[in-house]
Amino acid sequence: MDKKSITSSWLRVCIDMVSKGYGATLEANQIKRPDTENKATAAVLVEDGKAVIKMGGNMPAIFIDGPYPAPTEHFFEYEVGILIAAGIGVTPAASVLRSVYFRWMHGRDKLLTHKVYLFWVYRDIGTLEWFKDILVAVEEQGLSSIVEVHTYYTGEVPQSAKLENAPSNDRYGSHTVSASAGMTSYVGRPNFDNIFEIVGDLHPGTKVGTFFCGPKPMARKVRRLTHRWDKRLNKAAKTRLEFHSEVFF
Repeated sequence: MDKKSITSSWLRVCIDMVSKGYGATLEANQIKRPDTENKATAAVLVEDGKAVIKMGGNMPAIFIDGPYPAPTEHFFEYEVGILIAAGIGVTPAASVLRSVYFRWMHGRDKLLTHKVYLFWVYRDIGTLEWFKDILVAVEEQGLSSIVEVHTYYTGEVPQSAKLENAPSNDRYGSHTVSASAGMTSYVGRPNFDNIFEIVGDLHPGTKVGTFFCGPKPMARKVRRLTHRWDKRLNKAAKTRLEFHSEVFF
């Protein structure tokens, strides 16, 4: 097959999607090619909620699925948000914190979310280094009043690291270790029962969004505890906990 025939066999497709709540509708319904004198050569339809390109003749139908949104796109629909991340799962959480930072700096009066908690579990004690910039920005711009970051180191504590007891009134952990970037982390895994109880005590009658990103087994555990505490807190103080997750294997 020569170069010319290869080039003419390609069809560039552009479909305009218009967001409608949680779905989308198609504005374009025809595809045209210059080499057919601008005549329609295919139709774009919606079948069972998916975009379908039907080429006609013996050509197969092409189904288009996606895009797939991240659960954190709903974060700012809540007055209080809990971000729970494990390892590299902190990436979407960091993105949310950056969004909080920019919204706080350029329109805080329109920000529905008034409290953000991040609980990050990690194994490499040097991992905090790349996360330092956003944490420093949060502190310097006065966002520490609405953003709380709690990190948990689950690896082996180096001999050079200084292990200390957490303050007696600290309900989030019992021991801390100095990590890189001049920050302190709790040692061991977080107690999510304590976390949900604390958040419930501090925010009665509030709808709280819980957003998790990490391995599937941990997601199952956090989901189970979220539903359990949702029932308890709703009964006690009309506080609701809603769970969203993004998992990896």
